[in-house]
Amino acid sequence: MTKKRKKEIRKLFGAYLKKHREDVLKIKSVRQLSFSSDIDPSKLSKIEKGKLDIRYDTLLEVAVTYKLTPDQIFGFKIDFWQHEIS
Repeated sequence: MTKKRKKEIRKLFGAYLKKHREDVLKIKSVRQLSFSSDIDPSKLSKIEKGKLDIRYDTLLEVAVTYKLTPDQIFGFKIDFWQHEIS
């Protein structure tokens, strides 16, 4: 997978998290969300903007912070994914 594709996925993931925070959790700011998290607000902001390549442990913390079940972690569509795995 190219670096460009990975960056696209990070942006999709970040947008998914932001939408979940605003629409499901009803939390307006990353700073407000960070009060109930072990992740600092600047890191959460970078994750939501797709600017940070996160490790697996951070992914688990993100799931807990955003109250996502394991099957919801990648609950967004990646249009080119089928091409990547074939």
